[in-house]
Amino acid sequence: MLTIGNLAGRVGIKPSAIRYYERHGILRPALRGANGYRFYDADAVRMLVFVRRAQSMGMTLKEIKPLVSLAAQGQQPCSQVKQVAKQHLNEISQKIRELELLRQHLRALLKRKVGRPHASKVCPLIEGA
Repeated sequence: MLTIGNLAGRVGIKPSAIRYYERHGILRPALRGANGYRFYDADAVRMLVFVRRAQSMGMTLKEIKPLVSLAAQGQQPCSQVKQVAKQHLNEISQKIRELELLRQHLRALLKRKVGRPHASKVCPLIEGA
């Protein structure tokens, strides 16, 4: 059994994050000792490692919560994980296309010559000469 501080250190998060996960149903509430301390088992370590890895792959807590819930019921949510990952991959691909277009626009802007100042324009480079 681990205290909240030991669990936080083992997983690499703050104790406040563990409390947050408990309050929001991502982590099952800890067992309490007679002294009121929270005690966690190896399952809590496993769940928190899963949560951290999922977050590192761009998943939100809103997306992670149902996955953790399925895992707590003894199911492996791999098909749901793939579905979320596919959605994130599509979003990332779209964002990359948008960033490539922005890069092209910025390169074109940097190639423009600065002409004479125009009293009616803030910056002719952006507004067009």
